[in-house]
Amino acid sequence: MVSLSHLGYLATAVATHALVGYTLGTLAFDAPRAGVLGGVVADVDLFFPLAWEFPLTHRGLTHTGLAVGAALAVAAVRSRAAAGGVGVDETQSVSSARRTMSVGVGYASHLLIDSTTPMGVPLFYPLSTARVGVQMGGHSGPATAALWLCCLAALWTRRRSGRLDEQT
Repeated sequence: MVSLSHLGYLATAVATHALVGYTLGTLAFDAPRAGVLGGVVADVDLFFPLAWEFPLTHRGLTHTGLAVGAALAVAAVRSRAAAGGVGVDETQSVSSARRTMSVGVGYASHLLIDSTTPMGVPLFYPLSTARVGVQMGGHSGPATAALWLCCLAALWTRRRSGRLDEQT
């Protein structure tokens, strides 16, 4: 059974990934929802049964460069289809590319944040099962607070400048 404190930790971690993805998607590509999706999709592995073994575990296959590439491919196909497919005008094509890149940047930010924890991420799987990371206290209270503060300050600054799209 998972403890209540561990559930709180997981909820905070997922919310942090969502906020960072939202912020990057908004600031870099004007595609905040795609950034959120990219920021949290790697943690779909939290729903894998605990009895499963690597790479189908938390911070397994979904926390690899291969998974980022797969997410980008799916996002590109889905975004292109939503824009009307082949032969779309330039505006729709740019919008599709922005959504795709927002997913990619959100996903990459997730792996970067998780690589600052002692567990690291198996970034180069299946070429290597070695975990990549630097112990910087990622997901610790101070690190999480700093990330939230930076994201909220960046969004607030963007909003004050009048460039934040109200459709988000």
